[in-house]
Amino acid sequence: MQMKKIILIMIIIFLTAAVLPAGAQSFSDLPANHWAYDAINKLVEAGIIEGYPDGEYKGQRTMSRYEMAVMVSRALDNVYNELDTLDAGLTMGQAEDAAAVIRALMEKNLQDEITDGQVEEVADIVDALTYEMEAELRVLGVEINKSAQALEELEATIAELKIPEDNIEFTAAVNSVFESANYKGENNSEIAAAMKLWADSDALDLDLPVNTAGDVVLPQNTETISDYAKRVDDWKDADDLPSEKRFWQEYDFKIKGDLGDSSFNLELDTITNVFTEEDSAFAYAEADQNQLQMDSALLTVDYNQKLFKRLRAGDLDDYHLTRYFVDEEDVEAVEVRTGYFDLDWTFFTGGFGQADNDQLFLIKTKKEFDTAEIYGEINQLRGSDRITNLELGFKDYYLTDQAKTAAAVVFNKSKNKDTDDVFFNLRGDYAVGDNSDIYAVVDSAGEEFTSYKGDLEEDYDFDLFKLGFDYQLNQDSELMIAYSLVQIGDQIQADKIYGNQDKNIIELALNNKNGAFKNKLAVEYTINDNYTDNYQSRLIELASEYALSERTTAAAALVNKNQDNDGTNVINYNYLKANLDLELTDSISWQNEAKYILGEVEAPETEGESNAFTTSLRVNF
Repeated sequence: MQMKKIILIMIIIFLTAAVLPAGAQSFSDLPANHWAYDAINKLVEAGIIEGYPDGEYKGQRTMSRYEMAVMVSRALDNVYNELDTLDAGLTMGQAEDAAAVIRALMEKNLQDEITDGQVEEVADIVDALTYEMEAELRVLGVEINKSAQALEELEATIAELKIPEDNIEFTAAVNSVFESANYKGENNSEIAAAMKLWADSDALDLDLPVNTAGDVVLPQNTETISDYAKRVDDWKDADDLPSEKRFWQEYDFKIKGDLGDSSFNLELDTITNVFTEEDSAFAYAEADQNQLQMDSALLTVDYNQKLFKRLRAGDLDDYHLTRYFVDEEDVEAVEVRTGYFDLDWTFFTGGFGQADNDQLFLIKTKKEFDTAEIYGEINQLRGSDRITNLELGFKDYYLTDQAKTAAAVVFNKSKNKDTDDVFFNLRGDYAVGDNSDIYAVVDSAGEEFTSYKGDLEEDYDFDLFKLGFDYQLNQDSELMIAYSLVQIGDQIQADKIYGNQDKNIIELALNNKNGAFKNKLAVEYTINDNYTDNYQSRLIELASEYALSERTTAAAALVNKNQDNDGTNVINYNYLKANLDLELTDSISWQNEAKYILGEVEAPETEGESNAFTTSLRVNF
């Protein structure tokens, strides 16, 4: 019965809101033509929200949990007051208000107004029907009461039942992949040039084979392919370089389910090459075999409890620990997220596989306050070095409604180098209206700082100053502009044979959505790259995606890169990629990718050219 009253109150509130005009403007910063003007004033009239002492509403300010609690409490007070009133029955004033609401709705939704005579005719019809069906209505009322009583008894019975909520789902997929590539060239130098082009950070971004010292090893004109293979100690990402012929299958298994308050998801990816031995232009090859090999596995468990929130164990692709330590690396690890002592905690331990002895460890805790989020973190590397980092910082600290800041300081120590130093980061954001944002970033690393596998501008001994501007042109277009100045110290200049100039980076990006098209343009121009005078770098990226239909998507991308050191070529190429993805049925999809790269590397300029085509058919069960 209480629920029915609440529903009735909500209906009256919504009906009233639909026909009553909004009140007068309440806040100095809320113009009458603002899209939320009516809604805000209705909540003010209801006593649910109020402004600040200076007469402003401050619509861009983030609402705290305390403010949310006050709003919910006031809304509930309104509901409870109406419930108390309904218990005593409708007053004459409430009845007149309800009649006015009904009349207003009828006038709003009918083209012609209802006359008094029409109202009397309707009343006479209702009276006549009531008299004719008096007996039936009496019986119906009894039956309704019985049904309501039976429904209440049924609800009580269901509430006492312990219905199992476990739900397990098993799915599998078979992906058959064929790849064919061509390395154009008459000697090993041209093949090596093509390998360098594919591996560039703005193409496929791969690590080339290395020797025991960690130096990149490429085929030479004076050796056979088999001799080249003997010089390679670690093939690194050679399996991701396009192969002249490769035909393999991937078997993916997923098991997910709900067990009470917890849910889990187990993903197993296996790979087998049962069709033919791989052909490669540079000696690397997967043998023909029909045994399943585990490629990756990941278990994720989510638990809706404060103490234990999430567990992930297995292969984590492109995992981000921190920018200065390990950023976007494939790891094998265990990650646990918990809540303890009113803090959010993350525990992590992992590595890079059996062939790598380096082990990673992390403990991080954070707490959100009304004004900012404060966090602390300890991470460590054990293996090739003993690197320990202690990080303290905060983010989303609002100086004003439009301005916020973030800062972090990292204390770094390397056991092998017997060094310790500091990394510092500061960022500020300022919202200029609703559609644009200006930001500034400062990064500073000491000359003895050790970054390991981070993604800083340099590993150590540098200062970076960046100023950026993001502007939402319209609902479908966004423009981003940034300028960076990077300065280095004497230590890294000597270690890496850099110049002594300041590096300047200018970035421009435009993202656009036009109907079924998604387009991207990005331009990056670097002056004094490698901190060397007259060392220029230019990168242009164009990409477009088009949804031909609900089941078919086509995409194309072009990368043009040119690095020139005072007139001497470093690397230049054009990389073109095209994709066509078709969803043949709900369970069968077909993906196709063609890519082509042509360019020159180093001096004397050696031309590299290669193309590849990959097609795959995926069947889900």
